[in-house]
Amino acid sequence: MITIMPICKADLEELRILYDNGFDGAATDFKKMNETYDLMKDNPNYMVLCAKYNGYIVGSLMGIICKEFIRDCKTFMVIENVIVSNECRRMGIGKMLMDNIENEAMKKGCSFLMLLSRVDRKGAHKFYESLGFNGDISRGFKKYL
Repeated sequence: MITIMPICKADLEELRILYDNGFDGAATDFKKMNETYDLMKDNPNYMVLCAKYNGYIVGSLMGIICKEFIRDCKTFMVIENVIVSNECRRMGIGKMLMDNIENEAMKKGCSFLMLLSRVDRKGAHKFYESLGFNGDISRGFKKYL
């Protein structure tokens, strides 16, 4: 059975392994991950969900609530760190995670969801489009410092 729930401190080691196995070149600093968790856990604008299958974390994503400063100063959500383990893809886990975070965004009054995906991740793009995201209306940019 698959369950979706907020991440807790006891889940961090499993989450680190999922990230390091699933994100190219990831080598997550576990000490910093714990420090970041401690900063985020009581902030209602951060939501990190995990998917558990047979008691193990097999997927995760993070939603961050933001406010615009223009027009009606609407609330929106940025989605980051979407991942499902290779062994558990095509089981509906990604959709379950995305549906849950979208429901949380609606509860918080968000007017839209936003995410970035690397240009070479064509399969992920099809997945996001199947959920109603439009990859043709915006162009994402990043500048690493």
